[in-house]
Amino acid sequence: MEPKKYQYIDSLRGIAVLMVVLVHIRNVLNDTTLFFPADSILHRIIGSGGYGVQLFFIVSAYTLTMSYYNRIDEAARTKKFFIRRFFRIAPMYYLAIIYFTLDKYLQFNLANPDFSAIPLRSLISNVFFTNALIPEHTNNYVPGGWSVSVEFIFYFLMPLICSRIKSVNSAMLLFLATLTFAVIIDPIFRIYTIYPYFQEYNFFVQLPVFPLGVMTYLYLNNKDKTLKPFTLACLMASLLVFCYIALPKHILFSLLFALVLIIQSRYSFKALSNKLLAEVGKVSFSLYLVHFAVIYLFNRFGFYHVVNVTNFGTSLLNFALMYIIVACAAFIISSVTYRFIEVPGQNLGKKLIKELSKHQKLRVN
Repeated sequence: MEPKKYQYIDSLRGIAVLMVVLVHIRNVLNDTTLFFPADSILHRIIGSGGYGVQLFFIVSAYTLTMSYYNRIDEAARTKKFFIRRFFRIAPMYYLAIIYFTLDKYLQFNLANPDFSAIPLRSLISNVFFTNALIPEHTNNYVPGGWSVSVEFIFYFLMPLICSRIKSVNSAMLLFLATLTFAVIIDPIFRIYTIYPYFQEYNFFVQLPVFPLGVMTYLYLNNKDKTLKPFTLACLMASLLVFCYIALPKHILFSLLFALVLIIQSRYSFKALSNKLLAEVGKVSFSLYLVHFAVIYLFNRFGFYHVVNVTNFGTSLLNFALMYIIVACAAFIISSVTYRFIEVPGQNLGKKLIKELSKHQKLRVN
């Protein structure tokens, strides 16, 4: 049985991808048409759009947990889970790998391509979704590829997590354990690695975000919401530690997003849950990858200005117009790639699962 679709979930995905587009437009225009300095409040607010990725992670963990419990009695559940996840992610991501290989490394020179320009190890790590574990490969092939790798690596943990974590109490312990590990290992990575993307976006530092999505689902769907004394003690100890050590900002945003998800599941406020956002959310994975290609294309033709930028006001107007143009162009392209790449890929996964189920029935009979 396919899990029921919820508008508020797709809408949150739509918000997440629109947040990410926001910060990447800022990065493109940063040195050319922005009149607000890097330390300004506006610059930081726009930069917070990058935390849309954590919103993706929260919603993903939430829906994966929901899917697990909806298919609790399914035969060969784990094998089918991996088939679904691979064919949900791989077709579009592999298309992105092909596109950025042609763009970044071959400059679309198909008449006389220089294949030696392609970083083979980085390519392989992206093909196998391991780049978020490798410092020099984290985010240097497909833009934004680090988050796809983090998500995919988490998929391998999900069956084990769902089989062991069945209450808010155990989910809280998992969150605190992964958070403690992340806080300990983060400064080590920053000292001993020279790659900024890996320091910020490696799997281990991002891992604590996912248990929050699992815990959110269990809080909303599990009658047992009590925390045991040991868990409360661990929580109190963690709160005490974070009085003296700054909680990572992506965790703070993730806590906020988990709260928003709980509120939306109960009340579904129209501003955060509507048909437009849901449509954007439906194609959000394609849009996440495609908007980088749109920005690359605009860069290639030097398209940074919609209006003549002379002061703060015209700079802000230009920023808003560029954002709208990139988001709309990416949405149109993503609607096509969703229909002709993502949906056929998912259907292929469903077909393989159906064949697997047939073979299982034959063996039983």
